[in-house]
Formats: sequence, C-alpha cells, structure tokens
Amino acid sequence: MTDALTNPRRSPRALPEGEALSAEDHRRLIGVLESVDHAVDLPEFRERLLHALQNWFGFTGVAVLHGNTLAAAMLEGCGVQSGYTPEFMAEYNARWMDRDPLRSPRAAEIILARGVARLDDIEPDSPFVSEFLRPTGINDKAVMVVDGGSAGLLFVGMAVVDAARVSDRDLAVLHALRRHLAPLVIEQLERDRDRRAAHANWQLTPREWEVADLAAQGLTNRQIAERLFIGVDTVKKHLTRVLAETSCASRTQLAVRFAAA
Repeated sequence: MTDALTNPRRSPRALPEGEALSAEDHRRLIGVLESVDHAVDLPEFRERLLHALQNWFGFTGVAVLHGNTLAAAMLEGCGVQSGYTPEFMAEYNARWMDRDPLRSPRAAEIILARGVARLDDIEPDSPFVSEFLRPTGINDKAVMVVDGGSAGLLFVGMAVVDAARVSDRDLAVLHALRRHLAPLVIEQLERDRDRRAAHANWQLTPREWEVADLAAQGLTNRQIAERLFIGVDTVKKHLTRVLAETSCASRTQLAVRFAAA
C-alpha cells in the first residue's frame, strides 16, 4: 500500500517571534467580520459594525460616521453612535464640539496618514480631555478610518474607559481589523453612492438621508435623535422635508420606497 500524502508529518508554520496579536485577538477580528459580512446596505453595515465593536472588543461608546471626506463625516455627523448618555451628548454639542481635537485639520492629517490613531497621541493635554472626557469617565479614544476613494470614507471613534490610554496591542488589533474591513467598507460605500444616485431626483441633504434611512428602519424620532446627535424637533423637521420630497404620506410608505431603492 502506497502513502497518500507526500509529507504526512508536515508541521504548522511557527508564529513569528513577538507576535502582536493573540489567538483571542484573531477570534475577535473574525467575530467582527462575520457580524458585518452579510449586511445588505450601508445603514445595516454601520449598525452591525457598531454593535460588533461593543460586543467583541468591549468599547462602550462607539460612533460610525461616513462622508465624502473625513471633515464631512465628522462635521456633518452622518452615521450612528451608541453608548453615550443623552447628558454627555448634550454637553458635547453645547460646549465642546468645536473644541474637540479630533475635528481639527492637524488631527485629520494624522488619522488619514496612519489609518488608526489614539487621541492621546494627537493632543493628550487639551482641555477637551482634562476638563470634559476624563471627568465623565473616558480616558482616551481610538479612531479608525477606511478610505473608499471616490465613494467616500468611513470613520469609527471608540471611547476607552478601562485603561489610561489605548494600548499598543489594541492599536495593532485595530490596524489588522482595518485591513480586513477595507474591501467590505468600499463595497458598502459604493453601493450606497449608487443607491442615492438612482434617486437623484430626491433633493435630500446628507442629514436628511440619514433621518430617512433610520425612519425607514422603524426607529422612533427619539431613537433617531440619539443616534444622530440631534434634537427630536430637528428630526421632525427633517422627516417632514423627507416625506414631502419623496412623495410619501407615511413612514410605512417611506420604508417601502427605501426597501426598493
């Protein structure tokens, strides 16, 4: 009887010395990728990514934003956030938004160049950190950006509360996650761009698109307000404009229109 295999005692490749990521880290990477892999559109993708980062990595406060540029994504706030209290967001919007170091041109250059960064490396001693974040329980923030070229980009911000700063190991994990997420993000951004282009006759602003997307998913006005960092009255105003522009008489009809988009 001859042997079936040319080398039946082949050994697995040894891991490199100083391997940055553990088996647990890789399992979490796979967990996130499996969570978002079958999302049918960008709104579902960003929701799945947000909850996967909370569930698999333990980040409580997470924001997933997107836009044509990093500045557009962060300044217009297109996307969703979860884990922050209404009081925290009200204080941020009222007093600290314009003083957020992550919204500065310098921070944008660093984030775009590195792909993954931490607030502690950008401006650790700013009043935003010492007077606002740390007193509310947030010690540092990790940020990640995936560039989708002409389709725009995706920005993810994650609050860190259980350590003085984002660890080097967490940065290594996020760098690996960013590489694996890139093709999925690009596909979703391109699909969303094409979906909106197919309804170019709907003259909606980026914010109105966000409100329409969430309303079509069945979220209440208050839930939409919490996700988009805006007031309930602002949601009502946007939704009234959306229904008029799309010629829909109700949220149910809007959901049908969006499902067919």
